[in-house]
Amino acid sequence: MKVYDILERAARQFPDRTAVVHQERRIDFAGLYSCYRQAVHSLEKSGLNAGDRVGLLWENSIEYIYLFFAIQRAGFVVVPVDTSLKPDKISFIMNDCSARTLVCQGKFKRYLSAILENCTTIEYLFSDADFSGIKEGIRADRLSISPGDSNAAPVDDYLKSIDPENAPHVLTAIFYTSGSTGIPKGVMLSHRNLVSNTIATVEYLKLSEIDSVIVILPFYYIYGNSLLLTHVACGGCLVLDNRFMYPEVILDTMEKEKVTGFSGVPSNFMILLNKSSFPNRRLESLRYFTQAGGAMAPEVVRKLIETFPGKETYIMYGQTEAAPRATYCPPERLREKLGTIGIPVPGVDIKIMDDDGNEVPTGQSGEIVIIGPNVMMGYWNQPDEEASVLRDGKLFSGDLARKDDDGFIFIIGRKKEIIKVGGNRVSAKEVEERILENEAVSEAAVYGVGDELLGEAIKATIVLKPGHSSDQRQIQRFCRERLAEHKIPKYIEFSAELPKYQSGKVNKLALAKKS
Repeated sequence: MKVYDILERAARQFPDRTAVVHQERRIDFAGLYSCYRQAVHSLEKSGLNAGDRVGLLWENSIEYIYLFFAIQRAGFVVVPVDTSLKPDKISFIMNDCSARTLVCQGKFKRYLSAILENCTTIEYLFSDADFSGIKEGIRADRLSISPGDSNAAPVDDYLKSIDPENAPHVLTAIFYTSGSTGIPKGVMLSHRNLVSNTIATVEYLKLSEIDSVIVILPFYYIYGNSLLLTHVACGGCLVLDNRFMYPEVILDTMEKEKVTGFSGVPSNFMILLNKSSFPNRRLESLRYFTQAGGAMAPEVVRKLIETFPGKETYIMYGQTEAAPRATYCPPERLREKLGTIGIPVPGVDIKIMDDDGNEVPTGQSGEIVIIGPNVMMGYWNQPDEEASVLRDGKLFSGDLARKDDDGFIFIIGRKKEIIKVGGNRVSAKEVEERILENEAVSEAAVYGVGDELLGEAIKATIVLKPGHSSDQRQIQRFCRERLAEHKIPKYIEFSAELPKYQSGKVNKLALAKKS
């Protein structure tokens, strides 16, 4: 089974079910399949070679979904591109992976000249806009696709029998990390990586064709991509809404479309809980929440499950390098295990290891090591970085954690987010969680800054809830009641908002650079 078989199987099994809703647009699986087949036909005529990289610069939409599958079906490697990046960063990614083709939404035409100016590898453009003549030597084709086009083969005539257990470990996608360490890394994922993780996620979330999810996360982000694959795989519906800057609009969409699932990163939940009517909405059709993309403070988790006691809340953990899901907490154990990231997803093994690669006893801390068919093939063109995290097929996550007697995993912090204050090691995550217990605080980011005396000092940037006030001394006093003295932030600043990547993750690199 390959990634595109997920769509082909859904088209056979659920042709008349609605596959995607995007504001006023709707398409069923048969229509989505028809568009996909037309896109495959157009891409196959491009003259590219099997395995060539193809950049996909397109916002969440019906088009993104069928193009994502079509690029792979045509024999190429899809490279989803962060639509929020500046042209020079997009050029870097295209050059880094030697992409010969860019599939580009017309709305990004104004950036295209700047992208191509520093991009030496692109030979072919594929878009819904006219890009002809944009640069000498580059061929451009216009995307002209509609559901039910006569050029699309009938579904039953095209589909082959599918073996979901037989997914080849062959490169099919490169997802670039957000570059929180400075330089984006191209995570190479195979059909086996993505298919195995999709099947496992469908299993533990108990997804079926009656499920639908509100999609606020971009598809180029691996968490968003997981929503795409899991809901197509089960014959469910993807309800796309790219307007999270207006939370009430998102909530209205959820109610109008009767979605059964909401998936977000911690900042999404904190904004909804503190700055919208979310706590007062009934959301009668909603069955579950999923949260990943960084640790969510136990206080926020507690507030979510107390606000919606009748909904299932799945706290999850993963990485792009794990395609992406590694653990989840069964909702019925969440109150008992508050603060956990749960247990391994089906088919995955998690070990907690010391610096010498030995598994540590229960209760002791060490690094999370992920073992399973979801572990990436490696980093594109970065062998040294790859060797530092991949050893004997095991993924060394960089996250520090411990297991309890029941096998539930609790993260202590990231190796790279351990702040060395004098002779003490402080987890930024621990300090953030204590600050977020303050009723006046909406969001908090804790990170290390240079200090002549200590070498590194703790700094916190805090967003207050509307109508609340505080100052540095009050926050420090609050922390002092809950933390050891060396863990109290030396510097505290207040901000109207935290800088974030488009995925919703807090950009601590930007905060540190400002300090």
